[in-house]
Amino acid sequence: MENEDNGCSRSSLHGVDSQEGVAGQRGTIREIDSITKGLNKIARQLCVANKHHDPGRLLFSAVSQKKPSIVERLIREFDANINERDDSGRTPLSRAVDAGHKATVDYLLSNENIEVDATDNDGTTPLWQALNKLRPNGDLGISQSLIRKADINRQSNTGDYPLLWAIEKRPELRTVPGPRFGERQESVLSLLLKENALDVNVSCSEGRSALLLAAKSEDSGTVKKLLEKEELKVNICDKDSRLPLSWAAGNRLSSIVENLLNHPEIDTYSRDIHGRTPLMWSICSGQMENMKLLLGKNYQALNIPDTEGRTPLSWAAERGNLTTVKFLLNLAGIDKDKKDNAGRTPLSWAVGNQSRSSETRKAFTPPQENELIVESLIETDGIDNNSVDNNGRTPFSWAVTNADFSIVQYLVRSGCVAIDQPDGTGRTPLSWCAEDGQLGVVETLLSQDTVDANLKDFSGRTPLYWATRKGNVRVMDILMQKDVDTLKMMVLEKPEQPDRVKLLLDAGYDASKLDPDGRTALHYAVSTKHIESTMHLISFGRSSINWKDNAGVTPLSLAVTKSPVLAKILVEHGATTDGIQTSAWFHENKDSVNDIICLSKQGATQGFQYMTKHSLAEEFTKPLPSEHLRRRLLKSQTDVKLHIDMRLDRFPNSDNQRLCFLLETSFPGSFLPWYVKEEEVVLLMEPIMSCIAVHNSRSSLGLRPQSVDFLSTLDNSKVPEDGAEFFVQFLNVLDSRWSRLLSQAEKHIRKQIQFDEEAPDHAHQASEVLPTKKFIDGLQNDVLKLYRLGDVVEDHVTEARGFVEKYCLPHNEGKGKQLALDAVTRLESREFTRVSMIEARRSTAIATSMRRLTWMTFIFLPLMFASSLFGMNVNVLKDNPDWKWYILVVGATVILTICGWIGFERVLV
Repeated sequence: MENEDNGCSRSSLHGVDSQEGVAGQRGTIREIDSITKGLNKIARQLCVANKHHDPGRLLFSAVSQKKPSIVERLIREFDANINERDDSGRTPLSRAVDAGHKATVDYLLSNENIEVDATDNDGTTPLWQALNKLRPNGDLGISQSLIRKADINRQSNTGDYPLLWAIEKRPELRTVPGPRFGERQESVLSLLLKENALDVNVSCSEGRSALLLAAKSEDSGTVKKLLEKEELKVNICDKDSRLPLSWAAGNRLSSIVENLLNHPEIDTYSRDIHGRTPLMWSICSGQMENMKLLLGKNYQALNIPDTEGRTPLSWAAERGNLTTVKFLLNLAGIDKDKKDNAGRTPLSWAVGNQSRSSETRKAFTPPQENELIVESLIETDGIDNNSVDNNGRTPFSWAVTNADFSIVQYLVRSGCVAIDQPDGTGRTPLSWCAEDGQLGVVETLLSQDTVDANLKDFSGRTPLYWATRKGNVRVMDILMQKDVDTLKMMVLEKPEQPDRVKLLLDAGYDASKLDPDGRTALHYAVSTKHIESTMHLISFGRSSINWKDNAGVTPLSLAVTKSPVLAKILVEHGATTDGIQTSAWFHENKDSVNDIICLSKQGATQGFQYMTKHSLAEEFTKPLPSEHLRRRLLKSQTDVKLHIDMRLDRFPNSDNQRLCFLLETSFPGSFLPWYVKEEEVVLLMEPIMSCIAVHNSRSSLGLRPQSVDFLSTLDNSKVPEDGAEFFVQFLNVLDSRWSRLLSQAEKHIRKQIQFDEEAPDHAHQASEVLPTKKFIDGLQNDVLKLYRLGDVVEDHVTEARGFVEKYCLPHNEGKGKQLALDAVTRLESREFTRVSMIEARRSTAIATSMRRLTWMTFIFLPLMFASSLFGMNVNVLKDNPDWKWYILVVGATVILTICGWIGFERVLV
């Protein structure tokens, strides 16, 4: 006995009450026992163990056990509900389909009260249940029975239609045997198509109709059967607006295309959401026969563009085969050079290395076919081989990055294309292939004289710049041989690109290469404050650290005005500080007026740091370095008469001693001449010079000094070797200041002298410079000032010479003594300059007086001569002589005198 329930009725007869209800329906109570006995008997046949039997429950058991006779008896004799539902909402018919018993299904379907399309709790109908159970080569009997009775246009719980499902699945399922043994059985699709109630125009959620699915799946038989339906709509499109003809055009079977084109309502002009016609799809798929059929039906579609502006020829050039391209090029009315929305022509698309849908069956490979397609377009009249697209790129520009190498070689050999034409961004074909790493193409282009490897685009980037990336070393190496200034441009770019800079340097780029201004890449990296790039350039090109450009500017000269960080980096890597002025060091530290910069040398190591005056005192209390001699130059913005002082300090209980000397002057200060104009005061009022040297040493013989510190406000930033060199630096600055002051004095003297031997009107000039009391007082003060300047110079020379004797020999082992004395001698020469100026002024005054005397002499000499001739007769006036002779003699004498004077002057000159 089985206790398992195969479906439980929800409107069943329960126990005796149910049995009495049945008996009551039959009209007699007597029949209750008969019904009860009948149900018990059926229960025993079905092996159902229960005293109170429900006809509905027994019906489900009979269906599941495939016992159609019991099913029939329960329905006929016990009035069992044929549409009874179990707990899953399934009916006896649904259970019969599930059991796969065609006889039971047929009996249930024969009942006129049967609900064939009743759905269970999942929304599945018996028909869909039967279809979902179908397997290849399975029995189609149940499905056939249901198709005849059920609603064959009803969707499944997933939204499928039986017709669309059958086309997509295309199961080869049998129904009933044919008249002859072994005859092939019909399929579900065939059964559905035979039904007049079938809606052949249904479409799925994606808009695909039965005809479209059949055409897409190349089911020519189904397409033909569907086309026989008068109610069929042949132009139903899917969600992409593609028609059945569009799908068929891209497939192999030209018979489907032919059948569709024969339909009177077929739309051959239809375009999908991309604007592509069936003709374009046939070309893109390489279906030559379909293309010919479509052109035969609608020739006007030959030049219809899609939404991107691309024509059938454009697609054929990119995706089609050689046969297709040549066929289209020979058609009358074909637009061979039509541009699409991006400005690209068929030739521009042909040079791409796209995989084609099908190749022409000839004795060449696909790359060879690509080359032949390009060749056929190049040799066709009416095509601009150098046509530019919206980005300014030519077909050759596209070829260098996309085409097979053989195509590039052909285009270069042909001479029909411009191989170095920039695009809309200024980039050349060489730039594009360099970025793409096309080594062979780069070599081919560089072998041409017309290709400029240094041509920059509108962003200032060269082909080498674009080639700078990992894995592209060989291309970079080739381009570097002809490159000029890519590294310079790269370090100037913002934001900083240190990775690219390093890649280029790693590839072997010369970091010391000069531009026309004599600058290296390091100059530009510093000027743009690019710290990482600067570090890379220093690592690969130390020779450029101290390189001066055409204007004499070094990277350090730029760094001190741009970035203290960069200045520190350069100094620590060996940059020479000699030519850096004091003001430059503090250019980026204007707010820190008390700051001091410290330049140090210890062995082969240079250092640079900023410190305050408070930390300066702490520096001098720190222990001396024990390994190497340390020299430090400490420079300050502000100064603390020439005054020189030297002091030797000894430390108690130690051999260490410290020698300190001070050099300072407020020159020129109080010696400013009274005649200097106010606007010139600013030029002459220079800061007070101040220098302090702290020389730490040991008193023991044989031990060299341990450290020397120099605190200076001089413009010279060279770290001195010793105190003597430091003193020479001081004297050189002092000498230069004396030179400027004496030059001002000389200028003043020249302005005081108003007479010029080339002046045109000497009489007028003399009248304007007649000495006045103010002028004479000015000259007197001028002389006093000059003598006072001379005294100051003499004092400076004496003080300096004394320091040389006092320091160099006792404390510096005589080193630098001669250099110091030479500097003192140069300063002493300023005294002789001042004496020469006074003597020159005296000579000028004498010459001026002599010139005036000369004029007076030559003016009165003719009169004196003429008077002497007539002076022997003292009664000239009384005896009335002839005055015309006197006038004649005087005139002739004056003329001769003037001519003689002029000639004398010229001969002397």
